[in-house]
Amino acid sequence: MAFIRPSRPVAALAVALAAAAAIALAPAPSHAHADHGKPQHGGVVAEAGTFQGELVAGPKGATLYITDHGAPVPTAGASAKLVVLSGSQKAERELVPAGDNRLNVVGDAPLAKGAKAVATVKLKDGRSGALRFDVK
Repeated sequence: MAFIRPSRPVAALAVALAAAAAIALAPAPSHAHADHGKPQHGGVVAEAGTFQGELVAGPKGATLYITDHGAPVPTAGASAKLVVLSGSQKAERELVPAGDNRLNVVGDAPLAKGAKAVATVKLKDGRSGALRFDVK
């Protein structure tokens, strides 16, 4: 029985197909996105492209938590503003760093159910974005 040796292009194609199949069938790391898009503090979540925010209404204002695929993003040195539309009322409030990955509203924020809010955030690392929330 004679052994037939495949040509180099055929062998290269076989190796490439095997590598592609291995990558496609490998399990994706699910822990990296486990918390992505899910509220961690009882608020509402929005996406800004390179980071996410969770807006949480509290009895004395509101807090915005910044994460990157579930991992906290430091807010020291960040600047932000929150605009809330509730019925015909519009309120603009400054958000200030409050430690860890939090930004707190200066003053009260009228975050009634049905309100719409937009937070514009610029992080110290240069990332920026607008987060749009529908308060539930």
